[in-house]
Amino acid sequence: MKKPGWGQLERLRPDQIHDIRRTRPIAYLPWGAIEWHSYHDPVGLDGIQAHGQCRALAKVTGGVVLPPLYVGTDTIKTGHPFAETIEHASSTVETLAREFLQQLEEEKWKVIVVVTGHCGAGHTAALERAVAHFTTRVPRPSVATLVPSFAPVQETYPSNHAARGETALQLLFDPEPVDLDRLPKDRVATLERDGVWGEDPRKATAAEGQAILSLFVERTAPRILALLTDSEH
Repeated sequence: MKKPGWGQLERLRPDQIHDIRRTRPIAYLPWGAIEWHSYHDPVGLDGIQAHGQCRALAKVTGGVVLPPLYVGTDTIKTGHPFAETIEHASSTVETLAREFLQQLEEEKWKVIVVVTGHCGAGHTAALERAVAHFTTRVPRPSVATLVPSFAPVQETYPSNHAARGETALQLLFDPEPVDLDRLPKDRVATLERDGVWGEDPRKATAAEGQAILSLFVERTAPRILALLTDSEH
């Protein structure tokens, strides 16, 4: 069976976009933040993670993947003394999400999937408000859904920040920026001192990142395809 067509939107010609949309009108919007991820991970980890997850989903479901957005609110900058972070207002995140959803609908994408790698409570709430506003309209030419990176796999791979889970996905998608030797040698890294929340990132491997990704896709792709089927009736 021929796999459904997919591509990264910014790398596609208009005719290629049209061909994908004609058979699989699904648009993936990866969302991240510029945010401190301790000494060992890149500050763009959230967007890299979400973009990789969206590409993996699109390979199964078809559709297009937009470039990642690095616009986050409720970052580690609020309440912790870590630099290398850009904090936006929650209203900025919500407004931007509404604008993307509206214009993707105008471009005739039937299912719009926001995958957010940055999962601060305030950030997730802002995206939830935008998706809820979009979803409750009547008529509803398109549908949207929000998927936080670790929500579908939470009981097996818990949410974390710069810890084992996120670092494993970073090692899978782009290992070059990771330097685990920069973590403290004499103790386990903590949120308060180092900006690490969760299991010791030194346990992370690319193989574990692949296991996380495979479970994420297994549990998320059917939901996306069901939304597409519903939108066509």
